[in-house]
Amino acid sequence: MASISTTAMGLFGALCLALTAGPAAAQAVWHLLTPEEEARDDAAPHVAAPRDLPGPPTIVLVRPDIARPIRNPATIEVRFTPTPGGAIDMRTFNATYGWLGVNITRRLLDHATMTANSLTALNVDLPSGEHRVTLSIADTTGRSASRTFNLSVSR
Repeated sequence: MASISTTAMGLFGALCLALTAGPAAAQAVWHLLTPEEEARDDAAPHVAAPRDLPGPPTIVLVRPDIARPIRNPATIEVRFTPTPGGAIDMRTFNATYGWLGVNITRRLLDHATMTANSLTALNVDLPSGEHRVTLSIADTTGRSASRTFNLSVSR
């Protein structure tokens, strides 16, 4: 009986050792980089990453107030703020509707008044229900922004 207990203890010890060693202990050491790759990287110019890069333009929906249901006819007023040192490029304005991204840019621009940093459309008849509109713009620094608005239009 003592030999069975000694054998069981030996097997249990071997099992514990195998479990704590894990698969890494059985594998050979490998190198993430070759010495040549490391040397090339060390010799490459070390340029610090630019700090405090300006962010993208901002898009603010001034009207309508989407915190509550919208009533028709509505006024849509959007203001854009460019990246410091840039100007809004209104030619890049884009507007899409819904999850499928139906392009409504031309329809909106045909009825809107534009300035260098804003767009205003009066007397817009919006269909009742829940809607998703995404607006995007870029500025002359090449930075772009996109913002999605969820609208609830009263019946």
